[in-house]
Amino acid sequence: MIIATRKECIQAARQHVRRLGREQRSLAVMARQMKNLQRELDRMDGLGSSGNMRGGGHARGAGGSPVESILEKKERVRRQLVAIERKRDDLQFRLMLYEQALAGLDEREAQAVQLIDFKRMTQLDASMEMYVTESWARALEHRGLVHLAMMLLGMMDEKTAKDLHWNEMDELLQRHGADREQPGKASCDDSSRGE
Repeated sequence: MIIATRKECIQAARQHVRRLGREQRSLAVMARQMKNLQRELDRMDGLGSSGNMRGGGHARGAGGSPVESILEKKERVRRQLVAIERKRDDLQFRLMLYEQALAGLDEREAQAVQLIDFKRMTQLDASMEMYVTESWARALEHRGLVHLAMMLLGMMDEKTAKDLHWNEMDELLQRHGADREQPGKASCDDSSRGE
């Protein structure tokens, strides 16, 4: 696993989530491309069966029969279709992993990450949507991103993850006695704390 500072964890997870958000919006484009390519394949299948083109007589001097050119074009279209399908399947798998990791977060942290990074809302808009202050929305987003870095990107070793977990447990206990919530100050690479 990669050991990184808290700031590096946040930056890496933020980039990952934002990229997934952008790519998720491209799923509709991929679906349209696949539909158009399939339509083209169906049309070419219809052309191949609509007439007798065995002799290739009307393509004299062109270097090949119409049937061969249709077959070559069909193969090209099929390859494009397969490439898009693979890209779509890969993206859907990564989105599934993200959703599973998000489900493992605290509900408010997950909401902050989803609004600020995946949907690209401003921190102010996200804070209004969540009914919290802007600084608290940012703190929730940061904590959520640190957890995602651990789950999705493997950016902390086991000891660091345990230390982070216990630090946040202490924080939760402190919050019960305090009126104001404060974000954690654990870093991903702090190995000086005792177990």
